[in-house]
Amino acid sequence: MKKLIFLFLIITSVSLNAGHHKAGELASEEIVKMAYSTFASGDTDAWSKLHTEDLKFSIYGQLPHSGIHLGTEATIKNVFEVIPKFWPNFKLEIKNIDTVKTKSGSTVYVLHKMTADNLDTSALHMFTLKNGKINSFSAFDDYDSMRKAMVK
Repeated sequence: MKKLIFLFLIITSVSLNAGHHKAGELASEEIVKMAYSTFASGDTDAWSKLHTEDLKFSIYGQLPHSGIHLGTEATIKNVFEVIPKFWPNFKLEIKNIDTVKTKSGSTVYVLHKMTADNLDTSALHMFTLKNGKINSFSAFDDYDSMRKAMVK
């Protein structure tokens, strides 16, 4: 009987913790994974729907796609359309993803294996989410390796 009560308590605890999202609400990590998936497939319409209108998309360094891009259209034009020109066969493979809850939303950190022609390195990306949408993105990429691999 004690084992049954213990098992009931564990199942109840897991069930209560599993339901911490509102019905129909995706977890921040799932939204970020969807952003990577839509980016990889080239579905910019679906990608745009995952972001706020005032998206701040930051790529540091001195590369062709570097800068602070405001909004999804600027990001698509100045980042997504530029990457394949300079890094053919560009791919990101998620190695680790972690979320930190904040008072205003959440911050998601993603560690990647980044590859392209003549490129094999790591990258760290940071997302902030508010009200179930991505509000900002910052890339902490290996810019030296990216510069060396760039098609000029």
